[in-house]
Amino acid sequence: PTDLTHVLAADRGIADRVEYASAGSALAMDEDPVRAIRTRPDVSVQVAAELVRDQRAQASVSVGHTGGVLAAATLTIGRLEGVTRAAVAVVVPAVHHSVVLLDVGGTVDATPELLAQFANSGRAFAIALGLSDDPAVGLLTIGSEPGKGDALRRLAHDEFLDLNLRYVGPVEGDDVALGGIADVIVTDGFTGNVVLKAIEGAALNTAEAISRRYADPEPALEVGRSFAVGTHAGAILLGINGVSVVGHGASSAEEIAAYVALAVRGVRSDLVARIADQLAVSDAGKR
Repeated sequence: PTDLTHVLAADRGIADRVEYASAGSALAMDEDPVRAIRTRPDVSVQVAAELVRDQRAQASVSVGHTGGVLAAATLTIGRLEGVTRAAVAVVVPAVHHSVVLLDVGGTVDATPELLAQFANSGRAFAIALGLSDDPAVGLLTIGSEPGKGDALRRLAHDEFLDLNLRYVGPVEGDDVALGGIADVIVTDGFTGNVVLKAIEGAALNTAEAISRRYADPEPALEVGRSFAVGTHAGAILLGINGVSVVGHGASSAEEIAAYVALAVRGVRSDLVARIADQLAVSDAGKR
C-alpha cells in the first residue's frame, strides 16, 4: 500500500488524510458472494465492510460486485433493528423532480412486508437528500387504480395504507421517469432493476439520436451525463447499520467522485439514524 501513496495522495496534498487497508483478493463477478466472503475474509468488499463495522471508516464505496457489497454489508455491518432485507436505492433525475427508486436489485423475490420496509427506508432517504420534508410515496404497478397489479402489489397496497407516511397510491412506470406524483417509488428488486436499466438505455438512445442530428452534440451528451454524476450517481444500501454505496464497475473518475459524494452526504445527513427513526415511528403508530 505504501507504494500507492505517491500516486494517489502525495501529489494532491492529502497524504496526511489517507489511510490504506490491504485486501488480498477481489470478488469476481461470477462468484457466489456469500460463499466467497465466508471462505475468503480478505476479499476487498469484506475488508471495506469491516472498516465500517469497526468505525475506522464512516462509509464504504465500491464499484465491484453489487451482490458482494450487499452480502458483506449485511453479514458484517449488520441490519438495523426490524429490517429483514436491505434495499438498493437510486435517485432518478426525473423531468419534474428527482425520484428515489427502490429496490433496484437487492431483493428479487419481495413480500408485501418487505416493500413496506423499503417504503419507510426510501422516505427517510428522500428527506436526508432534501427532496421533501414529507415525501410522497408510491407503489409501482401497472395502473394507478387501486387493485391493479399482481397479488404482491395488491397486498403491498394494503400494507402501505397502514404506514405512518404520505402514501399516494399505485403509480406507473412513466411516473419514475417523469416525476411529479411521488418522491419515492417502491418495487421489488427484479422490477426495479429492469425499470432502471430501461430508463438509462432510453436516455442514452435519445442522447445519441440527438447528437447525430445536430452539429453540436454537447447538449445531448450533457443530458446523458446527468444520469451518471451528482446526486443521481451510484446506488446506496438502505437498512444497513452503516453507509454503503455501490456503482458501475466501468465508472469514470468523475462518477466515482460522485459515489464518494453520495456516501459523504449519507453520513453528514445521519441517514442511518433517520431510517431507524422512521421504522420505529411507523411500527409504533401505524395508521
